[in-house]
Amino acid sequence: MPEPPRRGRFQVHLSTAVVMMFVAGVLVWINTMERTHDFGEFPWNWHVSDYGWPAPALHSKHLIREGTSKLISPKYEVIYGLAAVDVFLAAFILFAVWFLCEWLIRRRAARKGT
Repeated sequence: MPEPPRRGRFQVHLSTAVVMMFVAGVLVWINTMERTHDFGEFPWNWHVSDYGWPAPALHSKHLIREGTSKLISPKYEVIYGLAAVDVFLAAFILFAVWFLCEWLIRRRAARKGT
């Protein structure tokens, strides 16, 4: 039986691509979800928001006067080291999902003999 032709370039099965899109969507959602903390003394209150998973890479702090919805003195801080951790973990998760899906497809094809 002749050997099937080798792939000339990197290819991904459609089902693997769909699963990876769902996983990427969950990763984007979890990284853009706001985690808030409020602290301070009356009449001033600090509203702190963190973004990023598993490490909070963006930290925003707003001073709020009680009784108003006015934000005073917004401060934003990007922590690049933690952002790199988030990006590395997301890439690792996507690679693991790709490897697992492709391995399952190859294993199933080997069992069928195709």
